[in-house]
Amino acid sequence: MDVNELVRTIAGEVLKQLNGAKEKPCVMILCARDGQVAAKVRAQLEEEADFLFFAEPAAGRTPQRYILPHLCCAAMADLALGRASGSLMTEVLRLLLSGVTVEVLEFGYRAYAETAPGPLYSLYESYEKTLAGYGMREFRRRQPDTVRVREGLVTEATVNAALEKGAAVLQVPAGAVVTPLAAEIAGRGHLAIQKCL
Repeated sequence: MDVNELVRTIAGEVLKQLNGAKEKPCVMILCARDGQVAAKVRAQLEEEADFLFFAEPAAGRTPQRYILPHLCCAAMADLALGRASGSLMTEVLRLLLSGVTVEVLEFGYRAYAETAPGPLYSLYESYEKTLAGYGMREFRRRQPDTVRVREGLVTEATVNAALEKGAAVLQVPAGAVVTPLAAEIAGRGHLAIQKCL
């Protein structure tokens, strides 16, 4: 343990005892420190949490959840076959071998649902099932997952704002016009646009 980590640990313990506060759960985000990823995860968690990022010192904390923001096609195929390349995927494989559940925010192969040949897409669906057997699963979204807007014009900015909040449904007025780019981005982000009276 280096001196900085020791100081952080001691300071954290002192503050915890002074405040008498309940310690927040610790979540490990399996990527380099990224504010946008942290905001996306925070928006979808059921409770407040402290975040650690891959390769950062744990400061005496043990994560209760491990979240992988994105699993690309190549890494997914490797993991399904019990292989890993690079330090991040090696850590993911180590976690799975240790019986730890790893949650994935976004499976990369799903972006090709409309264009991939059926047998190739089915292969990646089978990889997802294999990985589920190893302890990897899709990240659970916080409920409710609906965002409502009153604008009569739904643009890509509207859709992106709803996606950043972790929404699965965007409710818009019955007479709202949805731009083609907004509809495309919503489709890629698995966001349903629902017109309401």
